Amino acid sequence: MSSQNHRLHYIPGVWLAKETLKNLKKLLKPHPKIKDEPLSESSFPCKIGSKITAEEYNNFLQRKESSGYKYEHRTNGDVYVIDMSDPEHNAVVELLQDYFNIANGGVILNKPISVSGDGFHFNPTVMGQFIASDVMVKPNGNHVQQPIVPYPGPPPGDKNGNPHARIICEVANTQSIGNLRNKCQNWLNQVYVRYVLGIKFHEKRTTRDLQGRFYRSMTAMLFQQGVPGYLTWDFGTHQLGHPTDNAHLSGCNAPNIPAFQIIIPVNAVFWDPPTIPAAAGYVPIVPPTVTLGNFTIDLFQIQQVVLNQQEN
Repeated sequence: MSSQNHRLHYIPGVWLAKETLKNLKKLLKPHPKIKDEPLSESSFPCKIGSKITAEEYNNFLQRKESSGYKYEHRTNGDVYVIDMSDPEHNAVVELLQDYFNIANGGVILNKPISVSGDGFHFNPTVMGQFIASDVMVKPNGNHVQQPIVPYPGPPPGDKNGNPHARIICEVANTQSIGNLRNKCQNWLNQVYVRYVLGIKFHEKRTTRDLQGRFYRSMTAMLFQQGVPGYLTWDFGTHQLGHPTDNAHLSGCNAPNIPAFQIIIPVNAVFWDPPTIPAAAGYVPIVPPTVTLGNFTIDLFQIQQVVLNQQEN
């Protein structure tokens, strides 16, 4: 094992894809000695480095050369690969973005609500460290105060000085539900983040439905700024931690079931109080072009996207 400051640790049975290995070599020195083989889903979380500074980590992320993987930089300098993109992850991210874009009423240019993913913000609990989400929803700068000074403001912005996201979505496949929960809660340390939605796909079961799709449990968690705890939904085909039988179906078996719909007020996107903390009774003002009162996310549709996209 190298004694220099930047070290990569070999873990038996864990390999990085060729392109990822090439890019990680730019981050972690000396060059790691790891076999050029694909990284499998069962490998996560995979520790790939230690004693990496926030600046080095940020530079690696900004190059965007290893997209398709999720990384975690811990306060002790360790770097982990915690998740990887796959068809079901990508499809759910796209569907979530579609749900939030409904409020724009078909507007394409200069939309009142910006919906995107993979944009960098500053980690609210680690000074100078970048952090990204799968989906971020933020107001058009024409409808809120622009950041006056660089992060942390006031008011805070993203890495490029645009308005900070107000709604965050994190989608996890191989990432543990505990890690997902912690990341969602971490976002709330920034008061401008009003809601955080976390979605976790659990391991596929060994039996299939009539369409030949593997049964699967799934969990959704909704965190709200200033509200203790969080809401949770068990929305897969079967209840998490229970056998795959008719006695343990989740009940999420059709669209438009109120118990399996997540409601987030649209005005949360425009949360922009004149002062922090916000005065009692403050209510965000929604632009007149936005007529939708709530975002409605149907968990059955998310479930079906996962079942259809997963490898069967």
